[in-house]
Amino acid sequence: MFSKNEKEARHRAIQQILKDENLKALLLIGDTNNGFGFCGDFRYFTNNRTIHYREVVLVFPDCNAVLFTTTTRKLSAIEARSFVRDCRFSDDLVADVTKLLKEHGISSGRIGVNFEMLSAAWQTRLKNGLPEIEWVETHERIMQIRNMHSQEEADIFRKGAALGDGSFEAALKLICQGVTEYEIVAEIEHFSRARGAEEHFTLIGSGKFSFGGDNIIFYYPSHRRIEIGDSLLMEITPRYEGYWTQLVRAVNVGQPNTDLEKLQKVCRDAIRKGLEQFKPGKKVKDVVLAMESYVVGCGYVMKPPFGHISGVDLLETRVSPQNEMLLSPGTSVIIHPTVFTRDGKNWSFCGETYLVTQDGYERLHRTRDELITV
Repeated sequence: MFSKNEKEARHRAIQQILKDENLKALLLIGDTNNGFGFCGDFRYFTNNRTIHYREVVLVFPDCNAVLFTTTTRKLSAIEARSFVRDCRFSDDLVADVTKLLKEHGISSGRIGVNFEMLSAAWQTRLKNGLPEIEWVETHERIMQIRNMHSQEEADIFRKGAALGDGSFEAALKLICQGVTEYEIVAEIEHFSRARGAEEHFTLIGSGKFSFGGDNIIFYYPSHRRIEIGDSLLMEITPRYEGYWTQLVRAVNVGQPNTDLEKLQKVCRDAIRKGLEQFKPGKKVKDVVLAMESYVVGCGYVMKPPFGHISGVDLLETRVSPQNEMLLSPGTSVIIHPTVFTRDGKNWSFCGETYLVTQDGYERLHRTRDELITV
């Protein structure tokens, strides 16, 4: 998937952290979770997908890294595909980490770790086995590297966004009276999976929608069958070669819905206002505040979620009015403001994935943002 240059650039960056923080080693923990940005440190360095329980890699400043996995069946695949060549089986990850550190003569000094990933049980065992080690938080430093995506990573984002666009088109061909939410989600995910998506995160809602009346129930799919006069809201999120992109779109079934169109239009135009601030040197909060100002000016209310920074984790950090992070070239951002009526009874949202460029942004999706009727 990646070139030798990409691997070496990542390893150099991690080695610089070891040097700057005076670390004798760095412990990265991989997990099957796809939520916040804590699992991606492991995958970023190793280019290895954790598919069962946990895996760990120990990175040293003066010799090759060592990766431990809990299944022998994965060893050959990891060795062939990942950035780490010394891969070993472990039936006790903590014990083997402790043993390896001692073999390297490391019984004191500083070791980097992500405390969000280090469970209390693991921490207790590591302290008992290595009482003189000072464990140091390093996740934020690694995130600074991860957010500045390379051109190779950008190309993968583009391919993932194309899968999201195609999944939406596949859903449009299927949506009709009598089809269930499960069938629509199956069509969405089939399109992407058949074209290389390693996994998919999909939310959907359907039903009647009217101001002061019904609102779409938006969650995981159900057996509910689509009816004429319904509206559907879909969050389409394929993961391609480790990287997440997201497309959020609504459609009407059989007839237009003017109430939903009002909210969708405010969402669309709010994104455009936010994009005026979406450039290198601006902060994430600048984008949010520009969107919020527009929404309030239209007589509505904007509430979280507004979006999230994405990469090898789906949610690496929230897009929020408190986020002081500077936008820099290569950062991937999913923007999807949620707009409520003033009484709070109705809401909707839409959005897509953007990439920060040297002088602005690139909209990764080609799907138009109009509310259509099928």
